[in-house]
Amino acid sequence: MPKSSVHEQPPSQCSQTVPFPPCSCPVEAQYPSNGVETATSPSVSAPQSNHCQRTVQPKASSPSKADTQGRGPCMQLQYKLQPPKAPVCIIGAGPAGLTAAARLEAKGINSIIFEKQATVGGKCQSYYDEEGIFHPLGAAFFSNASYPETLKVIDESGVSIEEFALAGARAQFLFNITTGATGPVSALSPQALQLVAAEIPRYVRIWNRDFAPISTTSYKKGVPDNLTVSGEEWFRTNNFTILPQLLVNPLALYGYGDIRVVPALYILQYFTPDILTAFVGQHNVYYTDFNKIWVEWLKKKDCKVKINLSHEVRCIDRSGKNPVVKYTAPKPYSSFYRWGKQECDSLIFAFPPNIENLERAGLDFTEEEYEVFSEVDTHNYFSSAVEFALPFGVSYIANSSNSSVPPPDIGAPVAVLRLSAESNVSTSWSWGPDDEFQSEASARDLLQTTISKINKDPRNLTAQAEHLSSDDIRAFRKWDYFPHFGSEALKNGAYSYLNRLQGCNKSFWASGLNGMEIVEWAIRAGQDVVDTYY
Repeated sequence: MPKSSVHEQPPSQCSQTVPFPPCSCPVEAQYPSNGVETATSPSVSAPQSNHCQRTVQPKASSPSKADTQGRGPCMQLQYKLQPPKAPVCIIGAGPAGLTAAARLEAKGINSIIFEKQATVGGKCQSYYDEEGIFHPLGAAFFSNASYPETLKVIDESGVSIEEFALAGARAQFLFNITTGATGPVSALSPQALQLVAAEIPRYVRIWNRDFAPISTTSYKKGVPDNLTVSGEEWFRTNNFTILPQLLVNPLALYGYGDIRVVPALYILQYFTPDILTAFVGQHNVYYTDFNKIWVEWLKKKDCKVKINLSHEVRCIDRSGKNPVVKYTAPKPYSSFYRWGKQECDSLIFAFPPNIENLERAGLDFTEEEYEVFSEVDTHNYFSSAVEFALPFGVSYIANSSNSSVPPPDIGAPVAVLRLSAESNVSTSWSWGPDDEFQSEASARDLLQTTISKINKDPRNLTAQAEHLSSDDIRAFRKWDYFPHFGSEALKNGAYSYLNRLQGCNKSFWASGLNGMEIVEWAIRAGQDVVDTYY
């Protein structure tokens, strides 16, 4: 299907044809696991057929009402009257999946989670050094005003937090990705500071007037055309000059791409007035170990949901009365995988739903699903923990050609930050081209060669960089980051079509795509799917 053709799909019904046949995976076959030995609890995940299941009638009385409420027209499950016998199968144990499971349990609905990683948390992962100090490989910061649902999880977990300054607390240095040349980041001129002081209140007014009213999970109130344009165009249209320059790096370095490309919808979702003022140094945010938070939260909640780690869904068959997922899991005391299967009452897809991820999970796409999810873009984003000669209180940012464009997206590191005074391990972030494959190995090589050129104290003008060995890279992760729709898809009503898919083939969708790739919106996505449809 050609991209940007979402608007051609019929809005009121699921496909009744099967353009992609259900998979037929073996159930007891054994496959090499490359020597990986991980948890062996049963797992579930498999592709489903594209027949729309209509055994349970929608809560909405008409398609128009369903569309208005952002509910899929295929079905709304009514478990309050008829609790399911088979569990709800959740694919993904990140914030969205874990939140959905807890919400289902609170309603007396049984669920089971399948997670291909060996730990819970999704992208909320950490590396722990020899002293037990954590180094974030995913989410690290939050603020009270912009993260209300996240704050509830943190409070329930009991994990400690500490204040953190996003600006003004470190000596910042630029580095050239190619040559390794370094130099201090220039301070803003008095004139630029005056512009900042004038533009921030105006941004806050526009944000509250135009964006806040439509900022709902899955954008059920619609997306105005003026928010489908690129961030650069939106700022220019609204006569901002200094703010877009200040936000170029925070957007790119935190994994959200190029301000010249990314739709304004997501930029305004990320830069709430609260977060914007934190990035310009008007107040602090908080720093914490989000992986530990999810581990401890599960303990404190005493959730009974079965979480199957190191279980990867390979096949999803929705052709029968109930979906069936087939999965691979490590076989005890063996270098081979085993196959298993699970019948599900319904499915919640709690991971970035781009075509590549859904194909890997073996989804039996409907035409509507394929058209919608082929529009989902993700970024190549990498995080690492590196033993590195960077003093505490100093940070690196990759140089760019000018202040209006981000650093090159070639997969090289774009930021390095030492977050603990007690450890000489720093966290580095790299980003590659959008919607294009880049291997983890190539990005890791770029990290090693690039960091080797700047492995020194940049404040010492005579210091020589030391070679970074492979062993100095303590941890390295690749992420399919920031699932989102492009400008053309947004103009064509991508979110209205996504919302209409909810419930079709007993399938529901909850991820960062439902709002923004941050912990807060993943949590809200998991809550919303359960609260709206179960």
